[in-house]
Amino acid sequence: MTVRIRPLAEADVDDILALSPSSASRGALLAEVTSWQQQKSPTVVARTPDGVFAGFARARPNEVETSPRPEGQVAELVDLSVAQEHRSKGVGTALLERAAKTLRLLGYSRVVAQFDDAVAPWFAERGFELRPEGFARAWIEPFIPRDDLWFPEARSGSFSPLLVMDVRPTRPRQGWMRLAENQPLIEADYAIGPRADENATAAIVAALAERPDVALRLPPRLRAALLPSEGEFDGKGQFAP
Repeated sequence: MTVRIRPLAEADVDDILALSPSSASRGALLAEVTSWQQQKSPTVVARTPDGVFAGFARARPNEVETSPRPEGQVAELVDLSVAQEHRSKGVGTALLERAAKTLRLLGYSRVVAQFDDAVAPWFAERGFELRPEGFARAWIEPFIPRDDLWFPEARSGSFSPLLVMDVRPTRPRQGWMRLAENQPLIEADYAIGPRADENATAAIVAALAERPDVALRLPPRLRAALLPSEGEFDGKGQFAP
């Protein structure tokens, strides 16, 4: 099926809300029409040659405690919806390819999507690496200036957060696609559940045990938080027993 895919326009907002009412508020979508490049939050829309709305894909920066990281490496594909009458015609694939291309041009190196088991094979066939069921991804990126907001009184570059992508109950599977070669400093899968935060930290610490060279590259405040004991890390690139 031939469709035209383009960035979000004001005329698309009502069609998006009719197809996926929970995707975003009307105000948020209207704001993105003019500011998506600055926010690095693209929405792309598919229409047939005669202008019939066929679907859309919406992405946004990864967030830390509701604070977006548009300068970071990871974007989240928060919605990909195709109108019922246009499904199984390649519209979803075309939307995904355009969204991935746009995210790459905006500087992201990876995109994450969350979905249920029914569509997990579809995403896997299109380049997403599925996390095992019951697991999500934690990672640490190189420092970005926005990270100074965590400790404004400290020396610049002294901290960057441990990042996590939790799994939503309604979308229990998580998939990641590489868009560029630059990668996080360290990453690990962690078990979701009541102790997810502790599990994420433990998974990253275990990964650092295999990569002491990376531990030395962490911002000092983060390194001290993750490896507070000299019995865990001796400061010379070696982990002690």
